Amino acid sequence: MDLLTAPFEATGRRPATAVWRPLLLVSAAMLATVGAGRLLVEQGGLLAELGAAVEGTGAHGGFIAQGLVIALGGRGAWAAPALRVGAALFAGFLLGRLLPWGGLALLLAPAVLLHECRRFPRLSRMGVLAPARPGTLAIGFAVGAFLGAHLLVTASLTFGYGVSVVSLAGYATALAYDVGANALSAEWLFRGALFSHWWRHWGFWGAAATATAMSLLRYLLDPALPQTAEARAGAIFYLAALGLAASVLRAWSGSLVPGYLASIAFFAAYRTLVVW
Repeated sequence: MDLLTAPFEATGRRPATAVWRPLLLVSAAMLATVGAGRLLVEQGGLLAELGAAVEGTGAHGGFIAQGLVIALGGRGAWAAPALRVGAALFAGFLLGRLLPWGGLALLLAPAVLLHECRRFPRLSRMGVLAPARPGTLAIGFAVGAFLGAHLLVTASLTFGYGVSVVSLAGYATALAYDVGANALSAEWLFRGALFSHWWRHWGFWGAAATATAMSLLRYLLDPALPQTAEARAGAIFYLAALGLAASVLRAWSGSLVPGYLASIAFFAAYRTLVVW
């Protein structure tokens, strides 16, 4: 477990302004896009469907763009990949609003992002590669499945929540959202860009704690999270455990994929929870 006590890739520092300027620009554009989408949603009708797609693209595309800026050191090469992934996300979100099974188009986004990573070898530092230990893929999925099953049992026995797939199309669309947007953007930014960057300078524990705290804040600010006290307390516990587990998997395997599979398995269980 040496990887949990030592930083990886001890490299020279890059000028802070090279990263902060485009990072602030991307963050401002992200907030503006989400805000514009929210305004369109409030108009109702077809504009609301368009607005929801713009809002989703702004949030998840913004996270991916931020990760690209950090990984590429603020160099201008980040812009074109971010726009291409953003276009795939927008298509998926929009089709998901217009067609019953249209949200499955979000599954295209991981393929587009993987293609961009192959075009920029520097992005391999993010962990977008097959793990050196293939068994960690099964371990990652098992960790997420365990946390998801524990959530379902606890929520069912303690609070009386139901567990059911109400609509096959709805469940498939929600799972496609997790695969192509939710888990993808969270693992890319928090375990890929931020954890990888801080790991070089702070070692495992400082990087894991900070990246997990930031990812937890992202979910707590998500309006889709149920606002009941028990739901928020559960989110803090399970998402913190998931984030730390994904960081361990990232350190152990050298890859983002096991943690990504853990997130998908966890949310696959979460999507069956019926909150009354």
